[in-house]
Amino acid sequence: MKLLRLFILAIAVLLTAMPMDAKKYKWVYGDHPLEVYTTGQGKNRMQLIKAWAVAKNADKAIEQAMMDAVTAAFFSTIGYDESTHGMGVSNLQPLVSGDQYREHEGLFKDFFVSGEFLGYVRPVNSAYPSGENNMKVSGGRRVGVNLVLDRPGLEKWLQNKGVKKGLDGHFRN
Repeated sequence: MKLLRLFILAIAVLLTAMPMDAKKYKWVYGDHPLEVYTTGQGKNRMQLIKAWAVAKNADKAIEQAMMDAVTAAFFSTIGYDESTHGMGVSNLQPLVSGDQYREHEGLFKDFFVSGEFLGYVRPVNSAYPSGENNMKVSGGRRVGVNLVLDRPGLEKWLQNKGVKKGLDGHFRN
């Protein structure tokens, strides 16, 4: 009986010590329209973004909105929220050209599928979206979430991966 308990304990320890597969995210460039707007700029050039997404539940919609915000920062012009009439906010130009995307397509896919994009975007509030920012629709839930986007961090990531060149070496003697 002691041997059986020891065997079961050993199996349990081995199972918990084994690395679990990391969560994979579904990302396909251009598979749906992005609904992402800039609402302002925060400290250290962090961008304040509002992103909308639809998914089967609110949690998935929030994840999708975060992915959409980073996707838009890379590949789309992010316009300002027209309901604020701009309020001193200008459009954000994409960080990556179409040619750069095609040249480094696998790199971008890995960045999103692995969840690395989550290091560059976070919700402004810890509260769950409510009211008009969390509505039931035919596809599940349509959620609008306010986000902080680390645009300088994304620029640095692009430089480190060799997608874009930085200005670091241009001003040295």
